[in-house]
Amino acid sequence: MALATGLSLKCRVTVIPTTPSLVTFLERVQETALGTFGGKNFDAKLYVDLSLKFNLSKTEKAFDGLPRSDENGTVSVKDLKEFIATYFADAGDDLLHYDPEDFAPEPEGFLPKVKNPEVRAWALEVHALWKNLSRKVSDGVLEQPELHTLLPLPEAVVVPGSRFIEVYYWDSYWIIRGLLASKMYETAKAIVTNFIFLVDTYGYVLNGSRAYYTNRSQPPLLSAMVYEIYNRTCDVELVRKALPALLKEHAFWNSEIHKVTIQDAQGCNHNLSRYYAMWNKPRPESSTKDKESASKFLSNSEKQQFYRDIASAAESGWDFSTRWMRNTSEFTTLSTTSILPVDLNVYILKMELDIAFMANVLGNKATMESFLEAAEARKKAINSVFWNGEMGQWFDYRLANGTICKESETWQACNQNQNVYASNFIPLWIDLFHSDAALVENVMGSFQSSGLVNVAGIATSLINSGQQWDFPNGWAPLQHMIVEGLLRSGLKEARSLAEDIASRWINTNYVGYKKTGAMHEKYDVQKCGEFGGGGEYIPQTGFGWSNGVLLAFLEEFGWPEDRSIGC
Repeated sequence: MALATGLSLKCRVTVIPTTPSLVTFLERVQETALGTFGGKNFDAKLYVDLSLKFNLSKTEKAFDGLPRSDENGTVSVKDLKEFIATYFADAGDDLLHYDPEDFAPEPEGFLPKVKNPEVRAWALEVHALWKNLSRKVSDGVLEQPELHTLLPLPEAVVVPGSRFIEVYYWDSYWIIRGLLASKMYETAKAIVTNFIFLVDTYGYVLNGSRAYYTNRSQPPLLSAMVYEIYNRTCDVELVRKALPALLKEHAFWNSEIHKVTIQDAQGCNHNLSRYYAMWNKPRPESSTKDKESASKFLSNSEKQQFYRDIASAAESGWDFSTRWMRNTSEFTTLSTTSILPVDLNVYILKMELDIAFMANVLGNKATMESFLEAAEARKKAINSVFWNGEMGQWFDYRLANGTICKESETWQACNQNQNVYASNFIPLWIDLFHSDAALVENVMGSFQSSGLVNVAGIATSLINSGQQWDFPNGWAPLQHMIVEGLLRSGLKEARSLAEDIASRWINTNYVGYKKTGAMHEKYDVQKCGEFGGGGEYIPQTGFGWSNGVLLAFLEEFGWPEDRSIGC
């Protein structure tokens, strides 16, 4: 799908009208269910994940015929339960459990540095979870896609777990890192094949494989997935298949709705990217909550901007965080599209480096040179706009004119968001930033004194807002990128710090697993063995990226036989 280009697009309402009538109907069912069942433990996503047993016209007619109370139009619990049981298959029924052919209970060469038998036994249990999380789209979705919000994907998938019963974009990078540690190379390649299919179909990788996710993406890590798989397998054909999709994805993230130009004090222009969902309505998977949040706005245009900013925050993967709020204590001040994020631009920089690497593998020197130049320009932009030498961190940049319509805006120091977030240290993940040893030492010192390092890992922020991407939650991908960045920097002290953080994270994962029998989506970094909370849904288990990061850490650092594990 092609995006229009040109300056005027920044000022135009950009909406991708890809939500089918099925999703619109399921939003009505969701709203009715909230009125009938009440808000306690209500998960709005459940209702847009249902698939129809009959065609939409017949189902909608039966729904419209349900008896409703005279007072507020609610449907009785009995009637709604009967209607749902009669006309819908359960959410998740359209994804079938799948036994990956490359799964072995104990793969040859699995985690050779893990010598402690207790830790090794646990690691094998976590490895076995890949079987629990592997799925294949049912034939019903392929034969009658109009009955499902699940999108038909050509290959098997690995899902995060619990309520997340479909494939997700950025989760899959860390799932793949774990699959590689588990020697499940074909399963990892299948995930990439699905994402290439999505790029070919939509022009970008979707947030997830649902019809209601077609208006936004997620942190762009497809190139990183391909790079890691190639490093293990030397599969040149995978690189050849992926490169055209990566070029398309790079163009998407540098299209006019995403690209913003900042002029520095010397008059140099720097192009950077932002999150910008192509949507200005409630998110279907959280429609009832979004409408409630937007009810404080009086004008339709204010509501539409809020809906775009909330969808863009979901596109960032950090849904939700004070990072995106003008007022950290007021959720409705989300202004995601007015922020240039450090981490997004790091991911795009990595994409540029990865494309250059892959072009070289394929002997395409012109593409290689072009993308090395693009990477150097983005590195310069990241350091010019985000870097704060006094604080030793890279800070998100807030656009002075909000969602800007003019060609460029002049950099001002006061527009850097100087609150401390784990994302302020993500540039360390990229080798390009390691050439300056003094800068790495400055950043490491800043990180150690930032307050982010806690007893059980790295906190997401220092602000306890009740949102899940804030204090005291720690998330596997943030631990991994910062640890790997410290490790790659080449400094002895940085490696020691990386190993210490990884050890804290492994311990809290282990104790949490022994207490609950599960791996968790997020953890409370204040307390070893406690899972995290907050946000718009109850804590989830499974859990794809937590499993992947644990296995990647154990592969890298191991666990000596004489070292105990636990809090």
